[in-house]
This record gives sequence, structure tokens and C-alpha cells, in this order.
Amino acid sequence: MKNITISDVLYRNLALMKRPGETFSDVINRLVHRKKVNVKSFYGSLKGSKFLDELESEVKRVRIDFYREFLL
Repeated sequence: MKNITISDVLYRNLALMKRPGETFSDVINRLVHRKKVNVKSFYGSLKGSKFLDELESEVKRVRIDFYREFLL
């Protein structure tokens, strides 16, 4: 058994990730050994969704605001 020092923010994040019955060591072990996800496997998964429409609208709004604020 070893002691480590972590920031308060990291501690809170790990605590939020803990599953019932898990120790902090279990959480860290799970995160360290998780499989990498191929982002390409999610391509097109939001097509036609309300969320995607809202996201696109928000991105356009932010771009317009940025343009008006900094480029005009």
C-alpha cells in the first residue's frame, strides 16, 4: 500500500466516478486500464438529432458573436 497526494479537484472528480463498493484504487485502476475508443465508430450517430441541430445553431451564433466582437 502506498500513499499519494492529489489535488482537491481531482479527488472530487474521482469521488464522482466511484461506483458502489469501489475504492479509489479501483477507480484509478479502471481508468488506467480502460480500452481506447475509436472516435470514428461514432461518426454519424447524431445525424438527424435535435441535439445536433441545437449544437450547430449554437456554434453559428458563437461564430457570429465572435466575428462582430473581434473582427469588425
